[in-house]
Amino acid sequence: MNQKDIRRMLALVDDRYLDEAQDWRPQRHRWPRWVALAACLCLVVGLGGFALSQWRVGSTNSTGDLDSSGSAPTSFSSYAGPVLQLTLGEETDAVAARRQLTYSLTPGIWRQDLEVVDGYSLTNASEEDVTLTVYYPFVGTLGDLATPSLTLDGEELAENSLLAGAVIWHQGSEGDLGGNYASDWEDYQAALEDGSYLAQAIAGVGELTDTVTVYWLQNADCSAAEGENPTLQFSAAIDPEATACFSYGMNGSQWDNETGIFGSSFSVDEEDFESDNLHCVILWGEDVTDYTLQGYENGGCYEGMETEVTATVLREETTWAELLPRLLEDYFSRNPLEGGASEELVAEATAQWIAENRWAVGMLDYDGISEILNGARVFWLEAEVTIPAGETVTLEAHLTQTASYNYADYSDSLLGYDLLLEAGSNLTVTETAVTLATPYGTQDWDIYAQNYGFDLENGVSTVTLDGEEVHYYLELNP
Repeated sequence: MNQKDIRRMLALVDDRYLDEAQDWRPQRHRWPRWVALAACLCLVVGLGGFALSQWRVGSTNSTGDLDSSGSAPTSFSSYAGPVLQLTLGEETDAVAARRQLTYSLTPGIWRQDLEVVDGYSLTNASEEDVTLTVYYPFVGTLGDLATPSLTLDGEELAENSLLAGAVIWHQGSEGDLGGNYASDWEDYQAALEDGSYLAQAIAGVGELTDTVTVYWLQNADCSAAEGENPTLQFSAAIDPEATACFSYGMNGSQWDNETGIFGSSFSVDEEDFESDNLHCVILWGEDVTDYTLQGYENGGCYEGMETEVTATVLREETTWAELLPRLLEDYFSRNPLEGGASEELVAEATAQWIAENRWAVGMLDYDGISEILNGARVFWLEAEVTIPAGETVTLEAHLTQTASYNYADYSDSLLGYDLLLEAGSNLTVTETAVTLATPYGTQDWDIYAQNYGFDLENGVSTVTLDGEEVHYYLELNP
């Protein structure tokens, strides 16, 4: 099952259930995130076979620029992110650009994507050749990464590297991140506008050389246990201001604010005794003075449900730099990467996640890697471009922009596509023109809302943006 299949299944689910699931967002601290995700997936599986009533969602945001019909842009429950603007490694007055964007609908019944050609005519007004490092930004996820291609004067730029920024979070009241993934263009604007987001991606996290204490739980045995889901819990009292607790290969996490008891647990079956599955608790900071290893009849780990489950505990002191490759090698051996992301890029993002969640209680492979793979972020293709003195070259990015949509009715809801100008770019763009390509006829473009100024009925398929707005939106009826 791929992402498109899941979206189509979600179209069959009554919106009130999805609204409830949508209220949950990954929390940055303390509590694990996998519980709500699992509940949402169970909801999709349980209800996917029912053809529930469908209706169009047209909720609008009370903020934002009005389109020509007086409607504000729609606030989508699944926001795909905007097309962004090229930026340079170093700002220069010698080079200016004219930008030409072309949008084309991809053929097919779902018509969820736009094929985008984002072209820049780069002119060197100086008397010397200029070599630039360019960074082309695009929104995506590590778990389903589709990388644009770059061409220079029609020839593909094969030598370029890929950088990944941190997951973009929703800007709540007074700038508080609030634990929500980015849900509108303003979240991307806030993250990108001062240039620090790109600077951090270029710098990288580097090796995490801090020492950690690892408790490996090996040779788990439930042969004498009672209950339908024998579970083994490792628990200890910690000072959350002195110790961060992570786990790997564990599917339960408990935290008691009153007692300071941290618990991490995993389900044990008869095959686990002979398997090479990794189960460990990772303490970053002060070690614990004592711990308890207790079996339970199920994953609730409730008092009164104790049973006999045993394991061998091996304590190891190591560093994140030594531990993380071992864990990721194990993870990728069981969960091969799909899409265009490399294991090296995911490793860097994982190190970044660990550094950001320094004072957290979390399951590295459940909530950590889930966030790492599924959280939307900005990527950059980095390349070098030489522009001869007094001449112009054309740099084009070829990419696919996935639509924003509403969960309640994917097959019959609005599809939204955003463009965000500037957003931290230091490239001087003197003119931006946008074209709707109509190889199948203008009737394919059923425009519900926009602020570009397209008027296909009267032959206006190309517009030059006036420069007064930074956010442009196009919404289609499928």
